[in-house]
Amino acid sequence: MRFRYAAMLASVLSLVVSPLAHAAETSSSAIGKTVFPLMAWDYVDDTKTLQDMIDCGVNCVAFVPARLLDAVGARGMKAIVFDQRIADMWNKGFDGDRAVKVLPAVLDPIKDKPGFMGIHLRDEPGANEFAELGKAVAAVKKIAPGAWPYINLLPGQGADWDAYVKSFVDLCRPTAISYDRYCVVGKPNNFDAGFWVNLAQARDAAVSSSLPLWNIVLTSPHWSYRDLTETDVRMQTWGSLVYGVRGIAYYKFCSGSVPILNAPDLGNFHDGPLDPFGEKTQTWHWLKNVDRQIQNMAPYLLKLKSDDVYHFGDVPARNHQTTGTDLVKSLPDGQFVVGDFTHTDGSRYVMVVNKSTTAPVACVPTFSTAPKKVLYVSPITGQVKEFPSPYYWLSPGQGVLLKLEM
Repeated sequence: MRFRYAAMLASVLSLVVSPLAHAAETSSSAIGKTVFPLMAWDYVDDTKTLQDMIDCGVNCVAFVPARLLDAVGARGMKAIVFDQRIADMWNKGFDGDRAVKVLPAVLDPIKDKPGFMGIHLRDEPGANEFAELGKAVAAVKKIAPGAWPYINLLPGQGADWDAYVKSFVDLCRPTAISYDRYCVVGKPNNFDAGFWVNLAQARDAAVSSSLPLWNIVLTSPHWSYRDLTETDVRMQTWGSLVYGVRGIAYYKFCSGSVPILNAPDLGNFHDGPLDPFGEKTQTWHWLKNVDRQIQNMAPYLLKLKSDDVYHFGDVPARNHQTTGTDLVKSLPDGQFVVGDFTHTDGSRYVMVVNKSTTAPVACVPTFSTAPKKVLYVSPITGQVKEFPSPYYWLSPGQGVLLKLEM
């Protein structure tokens, strides 16, 4: 599931700033509309963990048993339901006919519950499973319109991954494109450029298919992934936002293997937001900080359409430098990734992210067409203010959302 297992053995609120006390005024129906979706990619079957998640800023969970949906909805959250009758083993090929037979019994009792978001079908399927998955997706759409028939894709890059995602879209007619790629590897401060490569390809697929894009990022190291830093949390979240991602999931929230799908114990999960004993770690506080910033910007983020993404400094594969039609012409003295956006009201926005894992840098963009005024959306207050250039600096992995008055 973040079963990298499958990949290796065979070939994802103002709620954020307020916990349960504000659940009634932050309805789960707001998630994805005025509240940015932030999902714990984990299995939860107790209310303590749910509360720890919501206190951290998480507003979606994958996955819960159906019996927990009332508790999920009472907290203004949404959840993907896991039911063993549909999927019982992480490494077992998907049986579409079996799923279609049991889906009415699974979905009918839960499809109208406020906390219900979707139903788990498959994590990291091979392309040879898409035809079978397509049967189940069609059944979910018929039984529970609006629900997410949840399928998360393998990571990858190059022509083979393009073909893999195109086949997924063509055969499954999905609700969203969701995938995972973990790039916290190697020596301290190393951040694999494959993160940007895969994001660029996933964005292209989402744009061409008019589907929302979800990215699953690493928040609990395991296997050979190196220990996380606060910069890693910032880089993965801001780095997702700059590509126009419309939902972020965290793998994992709890430092331990998921107790579903007969998943093996990986042994060394550690330093997730909750440790193996359910205690809050430093990662919990880092994540809460970032989640609060995202929700403060959510009223703007959720109304933006991604127009282009480009890099200053090193340019990863499948990405490009600024062009004559991009909003930003230059950014001195650093490594940056920039996204151009158009708001639903027609106004233009730019997001700038510092790609350095070690150095803070001043954010002093020069624009292709000089705007009359440059404003920024404060991630601390959510207010739109005049941008204090040249005094505004970005920590490693940090970004800023600018509004250009042309």
